[in-house]
Amino acid sequence: MLDEELRLLSPYPSLRPGQLKIAKIVYLSIVQSKCAILEAPCGLGKTIASLMGIALSLKRNLAKRILWLARTNDESDKVIEEAKRLKNNEDVLRGISIRGRSSSCPYLREASEELSHLACRVLRDEYLCPYLDQEKIDSCVNSLSRELNLLTSIEITQNAIKNKCCPAAVAKRLMRYCNVIALTYPFIFNRNVYRAYFRSLQLQSTVAIVDEAHNIVDAMIEYESKIIRETTLHKSIDELSIREIELTRPLEDLSSMLKSMVAKGPSQGIEVTKDNIQNAITEYFKNPLEYLNELRRIAIDIVRMRAVKGLNLRCPTYSTYAFLREVLCSDDRIIWAYLDFDGEMHLEVKPLTCDFAQIVRLFRGVILMSGTLSPIKEFVKILNLDLKSLKAMRYVKPKYGRVAFIVDPSISTSLKDRSEELYKTIVYKLKIIRSIVDRGLGIFLPSYTILQALKNAGLKELIPGPVLVDDGRGTSSREVFERFKDYVEKGMRASLVSVVGGRLTEGIDISSYLMPVAVIVGLPMPEPTPYNLKKIEKLRSLGFENAHEVVFVEPAMRRVAQTVGRLIRSPSDEAVAILMDRRYTKNLIKRYMPRWLSYELRIANSPSHLLQEALSSLKMKEGYEQCKYKNSS
Repeated sequence: MLDEELRLLSPYPSLRPGQLKIAKIVYLSIVQSKCAILEAPCGLGKTIASLMGIALSLKRNLAKRILWLARTNDESDKVIEEAKRLKNNEDVLRGISIRGRSSSCPYLREASEELSHLACRVLRDEYLCPYLDQEKIDSCVNSLSRELNLLTSIEITQNAIKNKCCPAAVAKRLMRYCNVIALTYPFIFNRNVYRAYFRSLQLQSTVAIVDEAHNIVDAMIEYESKIIRETTLHKSIDELSIREIELTRPLEDLSSMLKSMVAKGPSQGIEVTKDNIQNAITEYFKNPLEYLNELRRIAIDIVRMRAVKGLNLRCPTYSTYAFLREVLCSDDRIIWAYLDFDGEMHLEVKPLTCDFAQIVRLFRGVILMSGTLSPIKEFVKILNLDLKSLKAMRYVKPKYGRVAFIVDPSISTSLKDRSEELYKTIVYKLKIIRSIVDRGLGIFLPSYTILQALKNAGLKELIPGPVLVDDGRGTSSREVFERFKDYVEKGMRASLVSVVGGRLTEGIDISSYLMPVAVIVGLPMPEPTPYNLKKIEKLRSLGFENAHEVVFVEPAMRRVAQTVGRLIRSPSDEAVAILMDRRYTKNLIKRYMPRWLSYELRIANSPSHLLQEALSSLKMKEGYEQCKYKNSS
């Protein structure tokens, strides 16, 4: 009976293997108020299957509200678009996706969510925002709630601007009438954003679904962290010098002191203590918190002036205030300074750990989904959850896609092995691989530092054909990918270069049709920064015997699994992944690759002949021709 009711909601004539099981687990987890973990292939249809389970639970009045957490605005919009496709839901779903002020407000531009919220409050208190017209907001909300059951954040923003009212205010009001709300991580993981949106919305009767859940730990730590660059510090000094010059002196001393410390320290950076920063302030102000309040006062004046004039809201003084507030007012934080590859100093303050169990306690139940959660036992432990209290589902059969792994153990990008000679060797090997691959080639590197080193070694000049580099600057990752795709579809031997863990290896579907071969240079372990070394100590104190693996190996292999997953987007996708580092072992790959992936593993110091064999054995030519035909038609 349950199976049949779920099938009736599907927009497809038949379901893929695993989709019905996902729908049932989501439904039962909602009904039983339990936490669940789902590991299933990318491209299987986890979203539509989960929505089937959600729709049935709401139809039977077994749940009040579902929050769907996604990484990006585009992904949260996609949830609502998928929900529109469900059959026979009899208008059960009333849902929206929402985005923050920084990406929806027509008045405030180029600002963080925190700064946008501050500017919005200033404009509201002084009755200066032309979009905060309560009658127009009421009219827009009433119109949208009557006409449509499912609205994306884009549709809400367009309707609100058309009616000359605030998109954020309209979305916040519509939330009251919704049983499905799709939104991005910061709405829950960032305490300031959470308080702004959910202070009055009771979540104890709500079930949360976290998509791409392998990102949880990094996301929670990121939203509780602050980073400030040397140029921002100097711009803050410039802003303050024309207002209250005495406020600049602690910042000038701090900048000078830190630059001297970093210049003498190791390349991975140096730890900075809270006392270092407090002492720079107390040289001029007895109470550091009074100094902090003065910075905030000046920052608010600057934000008010810029917001009123309709200028962009960039405010270095506020960024400096927010960083110092995190340093001075938070405990269990590590502060460190380092130089980037352009020689600019950066200061970071971050918590060592996160406690996802606190988030779980906000909700009636939580469902975690991803294609790459293996090994699940370790993943659950780092989240501070109890595996025995969870429902766990792993997609295992039938296998989904096929990858031929070729390990090249002749090199390593570990710190002790790095040299100009190594980078020249890597470029030479990439040149040979490029000559064998007829179509798109992916080159994924462990860090921007190594990317720069390979560029210095002649990466772009020595590899034939168009070489598109996503270096995290200027051109967006999406634009770089679209140019690469265009070259490949025109029959050119294009190469796409990016960093493992960057936007191209996390959020963009590439598929093996465009990129039959990916080279992952090095094992992308985090650098041994003061932060990561302190994190190991912290985890050991919490009972993690394998703290080194948790901090270095686990994040690296999850990124590798995500990168490989970009190429496998359907059951028929086949690809070759060359792992260029001796630290890749059979046991490591077996431990961290998802169980749904079919793969074979071979090892060779010179992978070119194995690459030729793998390409001839995989059925990629036929798939590529089909893809090319689809694109042309």
